[in-house]
Amino acid sequence: LETLGLLLEVKKESTSSGDRGRRKAKDDFSHQRSAEVAEITIRHTEKGKDLLKLLSARSVSTRFDVMVVLQWVYQQRPADINGALLADPIALNRLMELLQDCQIDYVRNECLGLLLLLTTGSAEIRQIVTMQGLADTLFALLAEEDLTAGGKVARDLLQCLKNVALDTVCQRCIRETGGLSALVAAMDLALSGKKARGDEDEDATEDDDDEFSAIQRIQLEVSPEARWACFLLLAQVALAFLSPAAVQGSQELGGTSDTEIPPNRDVLLRNNILTLLYRLKDPRVGVEAKMHLILMFEALLPSPLVAKKLEEESADSADFGCLLSTLMGVLLGPGPPLEVQSALGRVLCRGIILHKSLQHAMLADLSPQLDLGEGGPTSSMRTIVSTLERAAVGIVEASSLWFSFQLLIAMTFGNASVQAALATMRIAFPEGDGPAEFCLDLCLAAFSGCARRCLHGSGGGQDNDGDPDTGQAGDELLGSAAPDNPSYAAAGLLASLKFLVHWLSSCKPAVHALVQSPVLLPLLVDLLGLGDSQGHFFRIQVEGLAAMLMGVCIQATQKDSQAPNLMALVAKKVGIEAYQHKLETLLRADVLQKRIKSISAFRWYSGRDRKVFKELQQGILRTMVEIYVAESLMTDSNSLADDVADQYKQLIRVQDEKFREVQRENEQLRNEVESFMSRSLKASSVVAADKMEALKEENAALHDEVQHLEKEAATKVLRYERELKRSRQKVAELEGQRQSMLVSYDQLERTVDALRKEAQELRSVQAAGDRAKSAGSELVLALAAEDAERQAEEYRKDRADLLELLNTIVQAVPQARAFVEGLDRHSSAEAAPGIAED
Repeated sequence: LETLGLLLEVKKESTSSGDRGRRKAKDDFSHQRSAEVAEITIRHTEKGKDLLKLLSARSVSTRFDVMVVLQWVYQQRPADINGALLADPIALNRLMELLQDCQIDYVRNECLGLLLLLTTGSAEIRQIVTMQGLADTLFALLAEEDLTAGGKVARDLLQCLKNVALDTVCQRCIRETGGLSALVAAMDLALSGKKARGDEDEDATEDDDDEFSAIQRIQLEVSPEARWACFLLLAQVALAFLSPAAVQGSQELGGTSDTEIPPNRDVLLRNNILTLLYRLKDPRVGVEAKMHLILMFEALLPSPLVAKKLEEESADSADFGCLLSTLMGVLLGPGPPLEVQSALGRVLCRGIILHKSLQHAMLADLSPQLDLGEGGPTSSMRTIVSTLERAAVGIVEASSLWFSFQLLIAMTFGNASVQAALATMRIAFPEGDGPAEFCLDLCLAAFSGCARRCLHGSGGGQDNDGDPDTGQAGDELLGSAAPDNPSYAAAGLLASLKFLVHWLSSCKPAVHALVQSPVLLPLLVDLLGLGDSQGHFFRIQVEGLAAMLMGVCIQATQKDSQAPNLMALVAKKVGIEAYQHKLETLLRADVLQKRIKSISAFRWYSGRDRKVFKELQQGILRTMVEIYVAESLMTDSNSLADDVADQYKQLIRVQDEKFREVQRENEQLRNEVESFMSRSLKASSVVAADKMEALKEENAALHDEVQHLEKEAATKVLRYERELKRSRQKVAELEGQRQSMLVSYDQLERTVDALRKEAQELRSVQAAGDRAKSAGSELVLALAAEDAERQAEEYRKDRADLLELLNTIVQAVPQARAFVEGLDRHSSAEAAPGIAED
């Protein structure tokens, strides 16, 4: 067996040995020899059946050598080996036993290599081994591998799992046996970089809170390609369950039935696969890994559970909050590269448009919050408000402003209730005596700031959040090529115009706010003649969108007296012909017509923009023609120039020509239909009868379905009525709570008044005490002074007595005069008269 394996082995010469021709000759010889030996082996082993019998040998080394030989033979003769395995199911059982029970690594790895080849080439073998528990075995083996190192064994396990996941029957089996839960856990393990359980590495006892500690540990040891290799394969496995067309090799393996995709989505969502999107905010996760996360998010969008999962708060809500807010924060933040922002913005906006509940959630989040504490997470919609406020004062953060307006477009697209509510939505509570700020005012102010920045300042170069070292300036954009990023101030103006066109085309109150503004309307007219100050590309886009926004205003005010005035203003400033040319130039622009399939490529317009702008252009031209025909503008003979009237006539002729073309096409289609019907009537009556029977059966089935749907509708109506009754009860309870709160507030006011009166009384008592205290201190001082005076008088009396005694002694004893001489120098004459006489 070892000799046979060496003969079958195809050796590839290294690039350092010999010249290219010699290496090619050796490779061709090796391939030829392997093919010949494989043919001989198949012929002399009953098409491989004898080799399969050796898998039951007791010797492990024998089974190892047999698996090596089978792999080389399979590469040359796959059909023969597949047939032998399908004819001998015991051989597949032996392979599965080796993979599941063998504890010798190199034997198990060879068994895995053989199964990898088998699952690639045969759908029947894939289904058999899946029924025998291959998926569970692969997940168990993956738990023992370090998915952050990108080793060969881990990659082979994942490639084998990918082959199995691309089969419809295998998918159903994996889903029903709980394999998708293990898949999500393995993806989380590959992203977080944690060691598998049971690893005896010295760093395995790290704190679980630092979930990226393993990434930091292996960054210097593993290349980025190897670091994310396992996760990328796991993402390919997940995409095989969600969108097989996006998986490489799905066509060769047969692909997945569309009927299995919806239940796959629901099971993956119930297993919290969307929580992996929280990793998008971590800068240490590779760009390619983030792109695969976004692709999975895109494949999950059609499920109704997506909206519920996006609005749910995370278990660690103090750090993350709801997933929708986190994704919006990643999109608006400065961290991720442009390709990640473009892909995330494209998918997130598509999901918001698809699920109306997300639009209402964003609208509610846009209002000012009462319970935001200091240090808490900031709402992403409030981040949008801050960006718009800075743009309103001329600080245009172009990239952030671009994606902010894209989110606002998605929030309002196709939702009339959100569009109407946004016009009256407060974004800030009133401060002092000032009124509250409304979202309509802020959006128009942001548009005004961007317009003034581009009209009177430098907007062609990269703005604050652009890369100042790239050397891009306004002169670079003078060509017609579209920039590949939105980091230009003019991009913020373009985004604001796009948003206003989408919003104002369905919201008349917002139109009146724009038309009646003495500041915004002149700015809009000035944008019609922007010129090349921002480059040729931005000139075409900004002037075209400004013309379309002006047309939206004319449409909305058609029944008012303002529409003729607006048309006269356009005719005076730019001319009707130039105005129409700007619209047509915008619609013919490559950036609007070209479809960009790559999800990571930045695009200035989406398919929705293309469709909406086309419909708006047709409606605007139709409205202008109607106004002209109705002679709404002819009240003043000097209001329009002669070229305007000629242009209207030209528009009417163009419309007539288009109508004639449609009539000719309609006539041609009618003739084709008549000829087709005549050919159909000549068909065989048997076929017609069969079709009639099929139609009857289909009609009966449709009737049954209608009855079933009517029953379901009746059930839903009953459920909705019960929910309405519960809602009304809840409203009544809330009303009672409100009344009780009002009563409590009245009691609180009365209590505050009583406390205020009590405080005034205490202040008066305190003032009286202070006055009494000052009066008492003066009395004490007076008493002390009186006591001091009395003591001084007593001392004077005592001194007078002593002086009188000394005088008596001196008179009696004249010799004592020397001792008392000078004592009377400071005394009065009355105290010692005798001494004074001497």
